[in-house]
Amino acid sequence: MAKQKYGPKLQQYPRMEASLLAKAELFLPLEPPMSVDTITQCIDSAFERCNLNKSGKKRPVADSPEKLVDLCIEHLKNRSDPIISSYFVSLCDVQDIFELDAVSHEMQRHRMSIGVFYQYLLLELMRHRWSVFDGSREGDIIADIETPTFTRGLRLYMSVKKSKDTVGGQDVPGVIRRLENVAKEEKNLTRPYLCVICIATPSRGKLSLSISDRQVKCNRSGNAYSLNCEHWGPGFVFPYITGRNAKEIYLMGIKRVAEHLPFYSLKYKKECSALLAKRLEKLGLLDKERRISQQKFLTFCCSEVSG
Repeated sequence: MAKQKYGPKLQQYPRMEASLLAKAELFLPLEPPMSVDTITQCIDSAFERCNLNKSGKKRPVADSPEKLVDLCIEHLKNRSDPIISSYFVSLCDVQDIFELDAVSHEMQRHRMSIGVFYQYLLLELMRHRWSVFDGSREGDIIADIETPTFTRGLRLYMSVKKSKDTVGGQDVPGVIRRLENVAKEEKNLTRPYLCVICIATPSRGKLSLSISDRQVKCNRSGNAYSLNCEHWGPGFVFPYITGRNAKEIYLMGIKRVAEHLPFYSLKYKKECSALLAKRLEKLGLLDKERRISQQKFLTFCCSEVSG
């Protein structure tokens, strides 16, 4: 396996024959498995962190019918398209408007949080085994891991993504380049490094049950983007770190969601629907049939200003 003339040097750790992949024996699944209590603590810590803003304070959320309705009206005014939204809301029963707007908005907010959650979850789980710390970007992980058959061990530079869709084909070289740049700039590196793009959830609904859920990403010509970067899927990474398959970890996470990402729009849906109808009437947006008027809604979400 020849060294590249330019770019990062081939890192010297055991590799599979005729492959850039590190030998599987370096990454044996944890035995015995990590305890349920430990994993649950990591899940809670990850949820708590993903609910903080950049200042380390908990993000405010709409957690009462009044706040939820205020937020819904704000969305209707500031995020509506003047044509399609005006037509759409005029077709709806006024009692359904809250559910159609607020539930989907809250779900989208939780989707964004859960993406960050997986980054922190991997970080917290790894901390129970190795020397691990946050990388240069939010959610990235740097870890010194011990390897059973390679006494020097490895330094991992990991970028954790929720799904394959998070990092498309055109983004892969950029992610790898950033990871390797961090490694190259490290002045106190005393062991070989391995860059990892880690995918935390199944791709297209299919979860690999193989601990060989690893690959080297290549371009269309079949050349590896990097001599020192691997792509780890959930079928490998969770058994390796915890000794448990990904589905077990997901099930533990499901049990903790209500404590950290509650769906207030569902909890207060009935009260909010009635309150929003009253507010829309007070705003003068309803017609004689108690439906939203297209023209009135257009004026509401498209206010004319001078200057």
